[in-house]
Amino acid sequence: MSKVLDRIYALSPVWIQQLGVGAYGWYWARRRLGGVFDETWRAYVDREGWPPDRFHDFVEEQLRVQVLRAYREVAYYRAAFREHGISEELLNRFHLEDLPRLPLLEKSTVRSDPNVLLTKSVAKTPPPAFSTSGTTGTPIRVYLDSKAHQHNIAVREARSFRWAGVSVRDSRSMIGGRLVVPKAQSQPPFWRYNHWEKQVYFSAFHISPANVPDYVSALNRFQPAVMTGYASANFFLARIIDELGYQVHAPRAIITSSERLEPPMRGTLDSVFRTRAYEEYGSIENCAIATECEKGRLHTHPDFGIMEILRPDGQPTAPGELGEIVVTGFANVQQIFIRYRIGDLAAWATAPCPCGRNSLPVIGELVGRQEDTVVGPDGRETVRFHGLFVDLPGVAEGQVVQEALDRLVINVVPTPNFSRVDKETIQARVIARLGSAVSVEIRELAGIPREPNGKFRAVISRVQRRPAARTPHGHPA
Repeated sequence: MSKVLDRIYALSPVWIQQLGVGAYGWYWARRRLGGVFDETWRAYVDREGWPPDRFHDFVEEQLRVQVLRAYREVAYYRAAFREHGISEELLNRFHLEDLPRLPLLEKSTVRSDPNVLLTKSVAKTPPPAFSTSGTTGTPIRVYLDSKAHQHNIAVREARSFRWAGVSVRDSRSMIGGRLVVPKAQSQPPFWRYNHWEKQVYFSAFHISPANVPDYVSALNRFQPAVMTGYASANFFLARIIDELGYQVHAPRAIITSSERLEPPMRGTLDSVFRTRAYEEYGSIENCAIATECEKGRLHTHPDFGIMEILRPDGQPTAPGELGEIVVTGFANVQQIFIRYRIGDLAAWATAPCPCGRNSLPVIGELVGRQEDTVVGPDGRETVRFHGLFVDLPGVAEGQVVQEALDRLVINVVPTPNFSRVDKETIQARVIARLGSAVSVEIRELAGIPREPNGKFRAVISRVQRRPAARTPHGHPA
């Protein structure tokens, strides 16, 4: 939603907000589950059973079509390919083993001008834009039409939800980053209901010991078939439910995304909700996705997008060797990402998955999606806090450092457009998430230091963390 609509929503009574959520849900249900969705998810299911040679040929053809489209319709790629000696003639007979010959796409290129990746057919009238700060803390703008969205939901329906024994059309709960409940609201409901998708959307910003009984009541009332959303937010909720000893509805599955689902978190979710948690890995760039099968392995899906894992010298890693993830997407044919350095680290598995889906490569280790959380003075733990910097062009890079429960330092690398309004916006966003008791210091820096492994930490917390979750255990009576 636009900033104006967001403000109107925040100032409206709950019943008006509920009408807004209903209208928004209707729009998204049509956008995500209409069009080619049904035929596409069935095609993903069908390809699971293909012989390896047939699957390989299909992926290779998808790649050939996408790189040719990029060369013919995107001036940026045409120039970049030519610089590397790649001609249209070579692309016409392009093979999977030729992919390393293509140049890497830097995140800085997308950040500075995402329009350079648009095909000429939509350059003047791009599809809807979506901003994300990712794990780097700095916004990336991605353009996605409805067909690209339908492909994304289709592969998740076929190879995430279906593998977990549920469907995207089942009733579900969601804990995500949207401020569906204004911070000023101190009484329930801490959720809003999306009738069109049978989705109850819980606030990630109100999870605290005082409010969790209301979350439990809502879960017991709505009884979602599947729980979805941020791994850490669902875990925070489960941990408090466990500590308070509440009995809560057991969904058929939990599917987490956006952050690593660490083993202790998984154990708490499985135990408290008496079900099984599954993990998804993906990004708003819609280039590649990894989903967990019934054997607990994280599979990638080359017929949706190709994932490479590379050493610093650009060579492929060996199984078990940590490297940088580089992705090439097929679903988005209007803003094309080829060999995109997404900024995460991973390692391929050292053995095939016992599930037998050998055409879907397995990730053995995934690094870089688990972000630190920020803790409010009242004990609430807030996820995805680097969203402070979304839609602030005056911020080249941003980082949140929590020095104490009531003190945050915001490091920004300003652009020439950085202004007092940007500072006020950052201050207001912190207050919206944590309340006015938190002091905020904004520091303007020439650059933000990286970690020893080269990664950028969007959120650093110096606050003493609560004890880690336990491994699977008995559910409280």
